[in-house]
Amino acid sequence: MVTYKIILLLICYSWMFAFTFHDDLIPMTFGEETLDKPFLGGFNRPKVQWLDWDADGDIDLFILDASGYLRYMENQGTASSPDFHLITVSYENIFCGGWFHFADFDNDGDLDLSAQNDDEPDHISYFQNSGGQLVFSAVLTAVGGGYVTSSSVMTPTFSDIDNDGDLDFFTGNMTGTLTYYENTDLAGGIPQYEFITNSWQDIYIVGGTRIDDRHGASAITFIDLDGDGDLDLSWGDYFQQSLYIIWNSGSAESPYMIEVTTEYPPEDPIISAGQNMPTFADLDGDGDEDLYVTVLSGAYGNQLVNNFFYYKNTGSNSNPEYSYITNNYFSMLDIFSNSSPELVDIDSDGDLDLFVANQYDLSETPWVGRIHFFRNMGSSSSPNYVEEQTSLLNENMGQMLTPEFGDLDGDGDMDLLVGDFNGFIQYFENISTDDNLIFSFIENVGNIDLSGNSVPTLGDLDGDGDLDMLIGQLNGSLIFYRNGGNTSAYDFQEESFDDIQVQSNSAPELIAMDGDEDLDLVLGSANEGLLFYRNLDSDNFQFQFDPDMAMPMVGVNTRPTAGNIFGIDTLDIITGLSSGGMYHIQTEICALLGDLNGDGGWNVLDIVALVNCILADTCGYQENSCSGDINGDSGYNVLDIVALANCILADNC
Repeated sequence: MVTYKIILLLICYSWMFAFTFHDDLIPMTFGEETLDKPFLGGFNRPKVQWLDWDADGDIDLFILDASGYLRYMENQGTASSPDFHLITVSYENIFCGGWFHFADFDNDGDLDLSAQNDDEPDHISYFQNSGGQLVFSAVLTAVGGGYVTSSSVMTPTFSDIDNDGDLDFFTGNMTGTLTYYENTDLAGGIPQYEFITNSWQDIYIVGGTRIDDRHGASAITFIDLDGDGDLDLSWGDYFQQSLYIIWNSGSAESPYMIEVTTEYPPEDPIISAGQNMPTFADLDGDGDEDLYVTVLSGAYGNQLVNNFFYYKNTGSNSNPEYSYITNNYFSMLDIFSNSSPELVDIDSDGDLDLFVANQYDLSETPWVGRIHFFRNMGSSSSPNYVEEQTSLLNENMGQMLTPEFGDLDGDGDMDLLVGDFNGFIQYFENISTDDNLIFSFIENVGNIDLSGNSVPTLGDLDGDGDLDMLIGQLNGSLIFYRNGGNTSAYDFQEESFDDIQVQSNSAPELIAMDGDEDLDLVLGSANEGLLFYRNLDSDNFQFQFDPDMAMPMVGVNTRPTAGNIFGIDTLDIITGLSSGGMYHIQTEICALLGDLNGDGGWNVLDIVALVNCILADTCGYQENSCSGDINGDSGYNVLDIVALANCILADNC
């Protein structure tokens, strides 16, 4: 959450960038499929929860993936015809680690949050909802001392198992049993939990084969599956390719769990890589709960694509009949793991084409990286990406590939550099004819052998007309190679460079971003998101981190590319991710943040304009709309009004 002091600092700038996520603004065809949400980011072991977060009568979605932060998808359709759109990939910048659960824990009518604690993964962080903002309140403690705990590899749940109006806590154990904490009271809005047992109802889940029965990590959900008024238990296990259902033969107040179904749904059971997470929601508005299963991956492999199953309930809530519909509920680009995009006009037709590499492709052996080519079949103002090649170089290139293009031999076309897992840089000459892309391997560039995961970017940093090279790598540092040759024959020589360092997996992209025409630096990282470094000296390329360019947290192993895809006064950033998909972030420069009426200053007329557009819910449609988002939360509300009024009254905007 942006504090008041930071808000004032942002207003003092004559300009700022507004960042907006778009999941379907750019059409894309992948294989034979036209994707619905091409830039949704991909899913690796996704954990989900369906709920009406914005209280508009339809169900929204939160997704937790490798980043540990929540993706929020708002349902902009209806209760019977959902249309989900990505709003943020780091909701309120709350780190949830490996699991989360929204519920009205304090019985005040809004949704609070419990999640895995950042410092102690076996503990639980509790966030109360205060006026729509989630505020950290406590680490949940147990009655009588100690903490409420859940093993970091488990996906626990909350449910009112004794029908007393509050939410009890359940979590699995590696021994195949279930731990139960009873919710006993509220104290200061914080639920109080008493440890009852680590072997609730004597449930003992064992999966695998008869010869090698085992039990492992679990993902659990309670739901009344048979409509008899009490809660049954659905259980996904590390050593189970399907779902267990443990039926409640007791009552809502006194459960008795004894009968177990070992594969579910009964007519067409899910079979996956294991550890399936079941969730239920009525998204089609027909009054019954459909089944959604995400694959967390278990003993039977890593299911990094086709891991979001949808079963439609063709029966009723008291007698459900689940029919398999798809294992890819959201149609998006997902190429397994660690995608790395690059925008370039490869065919010289005036628009930007797209190349996307990855770590490896698990659909066939050997498991090596591929470079996918998407030709822009639209135009410089209306892009339309259609996959033309699934493996650009058609050879074993190794893993963790990263492409970069530039004319290194002076013949007018774009040649190709490829970084890889070993830290090498390979050079391929462009020998294409007409629309037939062909790249011929020439050499490994110089003696470059970095710490691993080399990520090259090209740009004329020294202003001598040829392309220099900046390389990111596994250890998080950047290496600079000045081109001592010329435009037709490169000669890269390593030189000292600014002390720019991230924890690991630095991924640089050189782009003119702040309007002064020199090359700035957008830097991807393993766990620090995207970072912006402004070029302070166009003659000597001195980069300085700009903390006020608050780029959004976007996930793990971010690898950005940038360009003007739509031919308007915006910059598009496409970033690859560990989850194998991509995010599309569009930036808009806001001249004079807070100047709503565009008169070049700040006064009461700007406050009036902001109040009026907030009341009419039209801020997003104004010509100068982004200037009204004072606190940078991608919305318009009373907090923006307060910040603007304060700085105008204090005359320090």
